[in-house]
Amino acid sequence: MSDSGTATHYVLAPEDLAWHETELGRNFSLSQDLVATDYTSAYSAQVTKFGPGGGSPPHSHTYNHAFYFLSGTCRVKIGEQTWQIRPGTFVKVPAHAQHSVTNIGAEDLVFLVIYDPPHADGTP
Repeated sequence: MSDSGTATHYVLAPEDLAWHETELGRNFSLSQDLVATDYTSAYSAQVTKFGPGGGSPPHSHTYNHAFYFLSGTCRVKIGEQTWQIRPGTFVKVPAHAQHSVTNIGAEDLVFLVIYDPPHADGTP
């Protein structure tokens, strides 16, 4: 949604997101990088979408990341703790922590993922 004619998008409306289905979990889609390396080397961000019943199996990463939930309801498990999450909730996932996210609602679960440090290849 850029009117400058350049590759840089200053504003991305929901309809501007390019979704890519993954094999990382059931009904699991990712957006393009929202903050790419041409903007910062401190972090990167994507929007994730799980359809009803979708989610990620328990897994861990070598980097920190955080989730900000925009719509839908889900269950987040980090280590042995589990929380039911609603829109507006922010979740921090430290590096190497086993975690999973499961959509427990009837609508799409949509959330922002912030990666620290950034991932350069566009995969979580």
